[in-house]
This record gives sequence, C-alpha cells and structure tokens, in this order.
Amino acid sequence: MDELENLRLKITEVTMEILKLVKKRLELAIQIGRIKAQRGLPIKDKDAENKLLSRVLKTCEDLKIPPELGEELTHLLIKYSVKIQEHDKG
Repeated sequence: MDELENLRLKITEVTMEILKLVKKRLELAIQIGRIKAQRGLPIKDKDAENKLLSRVLKTCEDLKIPPELGEELTHLLIKYSVKIQEHDKG
C-alpha cells in the first residue's frame, strides 16, 4: 500500500471513530431529552448551548483548529440532538 492509500485509510478509520462518538452523543441527548420531559423543561436550552459553544471555541483555539469548523460542527450536533429529542417517544 502506498503512502496516499495508507493516509486515506487512516482518514476513513478516524471518520468511523467520529461517527461512533456521534452515536454516543445522540444516545446521551435522548437521555437528556427524557429528563427534560419529566421535569417539564423545554428541549432547547440556549444557556447550555452557549456554554458548550464557548468551550468548543476555546478547545479549537488550544488545538489550532479553525474556530468556524468547531462552531459549524457544534451547531450541527445541537441541531440533531434537538431533532432526536423532539422525535423520541421514550
């Protein structure tokens, strides 16, 4: 296997690991949604979202990752967390 193929394989492996973490995150979001429902809380929590985004942006800075990537990724993850909470029937 040449260097390019090897690197592409590594990219694929990292991407699959990211997807496994996304699945874990969605499972946690379902649990959070159920607790919110039990407590009569709204699904969207701007304060929690802003705290998460702030932490993500700080981590992006520390890791030298473009902040716009962290911001877009965070908004996408939040969007799907909200969507899965809205559709979860327990």
